Amino acid sequence: METSFYETNKAVSEYLLFHYGKPDDIFLNGVGSTEALDFPSRCGELHQGFKLNRSRALDLGCAVGGAAFAMSQSFEEVVGIDFSHALIESAQRMASESEIAIPIAVEGELTRDIPVSLPPKTQPDRVHFEQGDAMNLAPQLGRFDFILMANLIDRLPDPASCLSRIHDSVSKNGIIAITSPYTWLEEYTPKENWLGGYLRDGYPIRTQDTLVELLDNRFELLDSRNLPFLIREHERKNQYSIAQATIWRKR
Repeated sequence: METSFYETNKAVSEYLLFHYGKPDDIFLNGVGSTEALDFPSRCGELHQGFKLNRSRALDLGCAVGGAAFAMSQSFEEVVGIDFSHALIESAQRMASESEIAIPIAVEGELTRDIPVSLPPKTQPDRVHFEQGDAMNLAPQLGRFDFILMANLIDRLPDPASCLSRIHDSVSKNGIIAITSPYTWLEEYTPKENWLGGYLRDGYPIRTQDTLVELLDNRFELLDSRNLPFLIREHERKNQYSIAQATIWRKR
């Protein structure tokens, strides 16, 4: 069986740098799009400016935990869940050690080691990470005042099914934030389950419209905004993407 990319050392290294890296480690000689940095932290702050209880938060699809740690500055308890064992293990290591050394790609097989650390004001004692499936959340998790689904829906086998049940995990008047660049790939999501990016009877189907159809009965759309982000592959190659963030309040 082929190993998932998200279980590889390459993924762990890239995501730890994505979540905790400093600009000097990401950009070559300071050349790069600074507005795309700190994406996990910006996602973890999407609840700001909205009235809600700040007792419990869930980072669903948390990867190596950057957004969860950002949320720990505002919420009494934060749970981070990801399907990848390797990414969750790295998040747990960040929680226990605060700073670790990681190899990052330079060119070809060449790497160099850098330190990555938790940002100031992080409250790691408030954060708990566990491996889990967004498609099948355990009932004992309970409900949350804020749920973040950052760049998750286009990596699920059936995102509509996940979104149809997410209200069960949201507290009264709670908020969910969904971010995604809408990169639909059959590698992760069968085409019949894509939320957008195809023609139906000659008309283009777009993900944001489908999100409204799926969520409007139970949630009110509060805001929509663009969030650029950047993932460094090696010294001279960065992936630049623009996620759309939609923020919803449970009716």
